[in-house]
Amino acid sequence: MKFTLSWLKDHLKTKATVDEIASKLSAIGLEVESVDNPAESLGAFRVARIVEAGKHPNADKLQVIQVEVEKGAPLFEVVCGAPNARAGLIGVFAPLGTYIPGSKITLEKKPVRGVWMHPGFFGSEKTAALEKMRTTLDEYQKAGINTVIILVKDTSGRVYYKSRIGVSDPRWDWDFLAEFLAEARQRGMQVHPWFCVFHETSILGRVREHPEWLIQNPRREFVGSVNPALPAVRDYERSLMMEVASRYGADWIHLDYIRFPCEPTEPYFSFDPETIRLFQEYSGVDLTTLKARDSGNMIWNEWLEWNRGRVTQFIRELKESLKATGRTVKISAAVFPNAENARVLIGQDWAAWAKEGLVDMLCPMLYTNHIPFFEKFVKQAVAYGKGFCQVCPGIGIGTSHNQNTPEGMLEQMRISKSLGADGVVFFSSSSLNEPFLEKLKAAK
Repeated sequence: MKFTLSWLKDHLKTKATVDEIASKLSAIGLEVESVDNPAESLGAFRVARIVEAGKHPNADKLQVIQVEVEKGAPLFEVVCGAPNARAGLIGVFAPLGTYIPGSKITLEKKPVRGVWMHPGFFGSEKTAALEKMRTTLDEYQKAGINTVIILVKDTSGRVYYKSRIGVSDPRWDWDFLAEFLAEARQRGMQVHPWFCVFHETSILGRVREHPEWLIQNPRREFVGSVNPALPAVRDYERSLMMEVASRYGADWIHLDYIRFPCEPTEPYFSFDPETIRLFQEYSGVDLTTLKARDSGNMIWNEWLEWNRGRVTQFIRELKESLKATGRTVKISAAVFPNAENARVLIGQDWAAWAKEGLVDMLCPMLYTNHIPFFEKFVKQAVAYGKGFCQVCPGIGIGTSHNQNTPEGMLEQMRISKSLGADGVVFFSSSSLNEPFLEKLKAAK
């Protein structure tokens, strides 16, 4: 028979230990075959409260819930099959790495295996594009790819969805994003609509109406990027993202070119009249009177920091706006390789974004065949993001910086995993061809 220690102590007044009781019972002829302590096997389980519950984007009978294990601590996201799960319920939570005795399984996190994709990869003719979309996503699924980052606003400023705000690429006279979302979700893939945020090289639509939004150098020469320091610019770019989040039920927003331009020089912040006025309002200093424009000057240092803060402010504003959807919409970002250089030269303070909880996934673009450098920068990125957000290094397959090999790709995946990254993202679909996919299938 089996009985608990608490039951025995209801009938036997003793302060003896479990081992002493077991020994005594065996000594008097009541042999104890085993003593099991459930606390040892169930110690990882915790009582948790459901804070938020919503429909799973890719499965009708599942929910995505946010659970609180400890008050004030970051929430955990859990895919739940219980139809009655709702905010306020108390339940049992098992973190990753927990062994489930009854099922004899260990909970493991599935690594992100993603690809950046461009609508041009499929073409603009709808029938042919849908055919290629389906065959490509089927092949990706076989290769273990579970995340697709699909371009919805390119560097020209054109958008690839039905927008009331932005200027659509006229070659796509059908709703590309709606079709792509439907196909990817049918295959259980996570979709990140991808925005090239501040690049507006074709100066279209609202940007054409507001040339004062463009970044200007001290000689009042324009470049094809809008200025993150201007509230009206931030509002416009954010409105495009909110349109996608609200109209298409997007679960992620992916930020690229979330920075000041790196050409023609770094740093390249704007000296337009409104920005000069805003900085003077902040600092009391008229920047046009500043003679020493280098890091030895305290005002110049403050100018660099102030501009950097405007990019971060954009993400804060976006994160706050996304709450209005009533759903959990996450933010991922493609960022430059070195966090320290990026924060000074292009105003991209991605390490701080992670620490502040502004982003849910960072994808440092580590496009190189130089394995020691790749390893160095993965290690740095993981250190910045660990405990704050997912870190998924971008592996260049075919880029302006490198032309990889299938073996090189696998080695970079191995390094990323060994250093604690949460997965990888490949750039891009146009170069992720059959030799690479075959290697991924074999490594699945």
